[in-house]
Parts: sequence; structure tokens; C-alpha cells
Amino acid sequence: MDGDHVVFGKVVQGMDTVFAIEGGAGTYSGKPRKKVVIADSGEIPKSRWDEET
Repeated sequence: MDGDHVVFGKVVQGMDTVFAIEGGAGTYSGKPRKKVVIADSGEIPKSRWDEET
């Protein structure tokens, strides 16, 4: 954690997308092989945190 682009959270839907990004663009060292763009994101209201998706 160097203070640049650090994000904390939990993926509640779309883990297949996360695995595809890791497998296609990631490396064991953490340095990406390809550029990955998160074009849209958001927050789930705290009142919905325990809901199953």
C-alpha cells in the first residue's frame, strides 16, 4: 500500500469478472500485464450489505 490507487471492499456480484481480470491482466508480483479500466462502480447502501445477490 503505497497510497496510490488503494481500494478496499468486497465483491458481492461478478466474481467471474474479477477472475477474468486477474487471469488475463495480473501477475504473481501484482504488476499488471495489461491495462485494466474500471468504467463504472458504485456503493451498496449499508442497509443492503447482508442481502444475497
